[in-house]
Amino acid sequence: MNSPPTNNAPPTSGSGTTDELRSDAKELGSSAKDRVQREIDARKGNAAEQAKSVSSAIERTAGELDPDAPQWLKSAMQQGADQIQRFADTLEQKDSREIFNDVRTFARDNPATFLGACAAAGFAAARVFKAGGDDQSQGFRSQTQGPPAQVEEPIFRNDPMQSGREATRGEFV
Repeated sequence: MNSPPTNNAPPTSGSGTTDELRSDAKELGSSAKDRVQREIDARKGNAAEQAKSVSSAIERTAGELDPDAPQWLKSAMQQGADQIQRFADTLEQKDSREIFNDVRTFARDNPATFLGACAAAGFAAARVFKAGGDDQSQGFRSQTQGPPAQVEEPIFRNDPMQSGREATRGEFV
């Protein structure tokens, strides 16, 4: 009787290659993640300072509001400044891994709010980039096109009553 063949052969080289590729991919992903987190940690101090500056500006504006301004407006501005200040403090106190975990937890707990905030941030960023792009493209255009085109001298006519003929140089139409 013939028994079914058993596979006692060593694994093919394809299996080793697959394992090696998986290992390399994990290593590359880990390396990229670490680099992103180092960059965020390096730049978050600047972002925290900017947030504090915005918070201070909003607080000053709230304090300088006209005494006849609605109280709700002053209160809303103060609350906004306080929220931004807390955000700046969080940026300074936590590293990027903690911030990512907080964002992940918030997104899981409040998906609608998170998506709404992402959409609002996207619209705001698009407006900023669009406004900045127009200014920069104007500057780029003026640098690359050279001097403005020459404008012809105004055409005027010595005798405005003469009509029916085309104006020539030296005549106003």
